[in-house]
Parts: sequence; structure tokens; C-alpha cells
Amino acid sequence: MTSFQSTLGEDAGIAEELAESQRAISIAEFFEKNKHMLGFDSGARGLVTAVKEAVDNALDATEEAGIKPDISVEIRESGDYYTLIVEDNGPGITKEQIPKVFGKLLYGSRFHAREQSRGQQGIGISAAVLYSQLTSGKPAKVTSRTQGDSAAQYFELIIDTDTNEPEIQVEHELAPGESDLSPTHGTRIEVEMEANMRARQQLHDYVKHTAVVNPHARLVLDEPGLDEPLRYERVEGAGLPDETEEIRPHPHGVELLSLIHIS
Repeated sequence: MTSFQSTLGEDAGIAEELAESQRAISIAEFFEKNKHMLGFDSGARGLVTAVKEAVDNALDATEEAGIKPDISVEIRESGDYYTLIVEDNGPGITKEQIPKVFGKLLYGSRFHAREQSRGQQGIGISAAVLYSQLTSGKPAKVTSRTQGDSAAQYFELIIDTDTNEPEIQVEHELAPGESDLSPTHGTRIEVEMEANMRARQQLHDYVKHTAVVNPHARLVLDEPGLDEPLRYERVEGAGLPDETEEIRPHPHGVELLSLIHIS
């Protein structure tokens, strides 16, 4: 028994004192202390998880826009830290949405949609941003250009774990030629994290298997130690997968409270 517990009941205001120490926590603060639940429990696994989340985002974005994916994954080494850069040729993200997509956990468009998709909760890529800032202390760098726009939007941001809101450190427009992004449209994210390449084979397997099950996509992986990038070209004649259709819930598969909300 602690000295605090031994005095329990002696002080008439103990309930009020205990109440003062209670507070709500944000989802970002929870995962800050439990990042292993998101697949970021080690440097080796964390890098593979970050690649997966970024590639999944790119595949979803391009397919939803009816664009055959061209995805580039680049890993750069700098001492104990690695920089991950993933770029796609998707439709791009609007200026207003970029901070929320990358700097807010549980933010997305698929959670309430009953249809097949790679991501659903809106955690993946923002979790990679969180892991990056926790291990390197540096912000994520995001560049995106939407179809029809000549200028690209550039952000450097982190997640405020107290509020689960994006904290923008740098924001400006990049004129054509000022960014490394494709001159048409797409999104590029760059995160630096404490990591290692002990799971190199697992990373290669993930990229290879992703290319196999997505023959309509073109994937390129460049990393330290490779004489030349690994390239998985798009299969000739491979079309985009059929668009998924949202299904309606069946009464026998819906819990009571969910049924009440639907009605």
C-alpha cells in the first residue's frame, strides 16, 4: 500500500483531488506511446510498414481516379536515419486536405463506406508521419499537384499529439520546375526516420508481391546497396480493376445500435 492509498478516506476532498488528475487523451497521444500497435515496433519493421502504407495510399488514389499507377519508392541512408520518398501519379490532393490527410489520425473517406479497399481507418500514412517525427524530430514533407494546376502545393508538417491536429511548419506554392514532382499531377511524401535495412528481403518481397497482384501498376524501388533500381513494369494490356460497389448492410449482420443509427 502506498502512502497515498493509506490516507484514502481520511481527506474529505479526496474524490475531488482524484478527479483533477483525470483527463482525456487524443488518439495521436495514445499511438505515440503504443506505436507497436501500428506496426512500428522496430526500425526494420517500421521502414517496411511506412513503405506499405505509402504505396497503398498511392494505389488507392490512382485507381479511384481511373489512372494506371506509376509509383516510385526511394530510400536514402544518412547514418542511423533513413529518408523514405514515395511519389505517385495520382489526381493529387487539394491544398485544404493535405494537412488533414497526412497530419491527422483517423481521417479518411472510407471508414463509413461498405466496399472493398486497401485502407479504411485513415491511420496508415499519418501513422508513418507520427513515427517519423517521434524518431527523427523532423516534419514530413508533402508536395502535391492536382490535375489542371500548374503550381504544386508544398507542406512541411507534424502531428500535434495533444490534439490530433496537423501542425504546419512550412506552406507555400511551387511554380512549375521548382519541385521534383511530376509536371502533370500526383503526390510526393518524404519522411525521415530512425530505421535499418535488416528487413530488406521483406521489403523486396512486399514490392514484388504488390506488383504481381497489381499488373496494371508500374513500381520502382531504389535503395542503398542496389546497383540499379528494382523495376516492375506494367503488364502490357493490363487494365484497371473493376470499380468496387458499396454494399448495403444485411439485418442479420448488423448490431442493434448500428441498426438504430441506420434507421
